Amino acid sequence: MLLLLAALFDAVLAWAILRMVAQARLYTGIAAPEGAVSASEPAGGWPAVTVVVPARDEADVIGPCVGGLLAQDYPGDRLRVVLVDDGSTDGTAEVARAAAGGDPRLRIVPGGALPRGWTGKSHACARGAEAAGDGWLCFMDADTRAEPALLRAAVARSLERGTGLLSLEPFQELGGPADRLVMPCGLYLLAATGDHAAVNDPGSDAAAANGQFMLFAPGAYAALGGHAAVRAEVCEDLALARLAKRRGIGFALLGAETLVRTRMYRDAAALWHGLSKNVGVLGGGAGRTVAIAAGGLLMALASLALPALAAARLAAGPWGAGDLAAAVLAFCGLFAVVGLHVAGTRHFRIPAAYGLAYPAGYALAFALAANAARLQRLGRVRWKDRTVEAPTGAAP
Repeated sequence: MLLLLAALFDAVLAWAILRMVAQARLYTGIAAPEGAVSASEPAGGWPAVTVVVPARDEADVIGPCVGGLLAQDYPGDRLRVVLVDDGSTDGTAEVARAAAGGDPRLRIVPGGALPRGWTGKSHACARGAEAAGDGWLCFMDADTRAEPALLRAAVARSLERGTGLLSLEPFQELGGPADRLVMPCGLYLLAATGDHAAVNDPGSDAAAANGQFMLFAPGAYAALGGHAAVRAEVCEDLALARLAKRRGIGFALLGAETLVRTRMYRDAAALWHGLSKNVGVLGGGAGRTVAIAAGGLLMALASLALPALAAARLAAGPWGAGDLAAAVLAFCGLFAVVGLHVAGTRHFRIPAAYGLAYPAGYALAFALAANAARLQRLGRVRWKDRTVEAPTGAAP
């Protein structure tokens, strides 16, 4: 029986790793254009771009965000930044003004009262879009930090691909024990169960997006109905991507880890509430998300239990060739799991010890998935001191 279990574990593990590798090969990234701004200028010149940053109590991160946007190597007369101060009480607007140093390209607008049936972020984004007017429209979160070439690279790639909506994945900075434990494990689960090729295939209904960077070509945002079309959605980025694919508006999700960075959650409480809000929708529904997280936790526990059982069987003696084969398979699986997670710590630039603590990461991921399912069943979540009703995860 132990030999069978060890063989089954190794087979599932091999399938998961091969699928992760396949997804990584499909993952396309963008890099800074070579040469000066004028050398990479598209035909017709660089278009006007307005970056909208919704912000609610983001005083500790808004300075680097605004500073990075105003330091873009994009033509200065073609770039504007609209900060929507969504009822902040911590001086977010004042910090942003100080970071801008009087740069007239920054405009700060109040978010205003939140209408019934809207999530706070969607309403703030809609307010920013109203202030931006026509042209290229980019939405970025307040916790992002852009490298100087970000907008130039994004606009150039969008023009090259003919996308109406381009979403970029930033580099995820992990600063605390909780996010260092759970975020790599969560991303492994997404890589093993997602389908990146389908996401970027216009003929597929599969969709994924990252609301930390969403770039709309002229007319695309209005054609989707803007954030008003997804006003009640917890994951408005995913809902907009689904709408874009359904309506035949060119969409792409690409990597931009060398061009933009973010730390999504500043402490364990923010991570718990933030992921509980989103993970059920991002995983394809509460039931599927819990099943995936349970599978990850089961594999993590099995990676330790099988070698322990095999070692105990050999120590008890006498043992045969089947017992030895079970031990070899069990320990090969353990070494593969440990190697995978330690390698992940190098990518995220965190101590290798977090890779060794992967069972705790999957346990936390399962707890988050279960809590997300509970909140979906209740029909409400809380974020930024607001209650968000009925997180359906589907675009209307």
